[in-house]
Amino acid sequence: MLILTHTDLLDLLTPAALVDAAESAARAQDREPPTPKRQHIEWNGNTLLTMPAVASDLVGVKLVCVVPGNALRNLPVTNGVMVLSDGGTGTPLALMNAAALTAMRTGAVGALGVKYMTPADTRTIGIIGCGVQGSWQAICAAAVRRVEEVFCVARSAASLERFSATVRKHAPQLRITPARDARALLESTGVIIAATTAAEPVLPNEPALLQGKHFISIGSYRPTMQELPDAVYRLAGHIVIDSDTAREEVGDVIAPLEKRIVKPADVFLIGELVAGRRSIDASRTTAYKTVGMALYDLFVARALYQQARSRGAGHEIAL
Repeated sequence: MLILTHTDLLDLLTPAALVDAAESAARAQDREPPTPKRQHIEWNGNTLLTMPAVASDLVGVKLVCVVPGNALRNLPVTNGVMVLSDGGTGTPLALMNAAALTAMRTGAVGALGVKYMTPADTRTIGIIGCGVQGSWQAICAAAVRRVEEVFCVARSAASLERFSATVRKHAPQLRITPARDARALLESTGVIIAATTAAEPVLPNEPALLQGKHFISIGSYRPTMQELPDAVYRLAGHIVIDSDTAREEVGDVIAPLEKRIVKPADVFLIGELVAGRRSIDASRTTAYKTVGMALYDLFVARALYQQARSRGAGHEIAL
């Protein structure tokens, strides 16, 4: 079995290769075995997630703890492991650091929204939430658009410093510009990515500020959490999602449906855009909500594992 640490994983694939793996997973949703809903166990405001998936050649299970309070401890909010096994024999192949895998996978899945739902001439993006997830959103967005400048709203000077260091390591061409607040961010760029653990919308519910812009919600992961305001969904008239479980798991989909801001038929998978079965008008407001899915983890983990084997990276152990 190959052990791949946080450091091992970060140096294996380019951001563009990560996006390619996520794109392959989006296309494969219809032909691979159905991915079950992830299981949640809640305790003290924290969440344990278990996420299995099967593809034709591999089996994977990711175990993750989400501890929002870790942000105040200067620790990663997300920790866990990914177990990758051979699809034919069930033999364990690799044990991976799930925090690194999740950050890169989430960045890659978010970048699908940038690639398929924003104008081709996009040169700036805005990030609300400068944690690990926010960093990888910027890094992967720059792999699909010729982004030159990243405007960002950070919780603290320390988080901005960590954000800047991570982004510059993997996308050194990007210019990072702090924004005073969410309103200033909206005035500076047309693509806004929210990567927070906020339960309430992080943007003003003002149509005049939101009209014609492009929104990606990364952070909300519970039915009671909504990162984007209702006006975003009214203006867009749709919600593109990365997986069907988003319809039942997160407030950014549940609330607009319950309020009849959008119709069920207007909520559809990013895979439909990737496969060319649908198109979207990127000159108008767009809205994309990602919650993650084990199949994305599996495809990105496969790409990482294959690259590690070809490079001789990682640490081999016998169970």
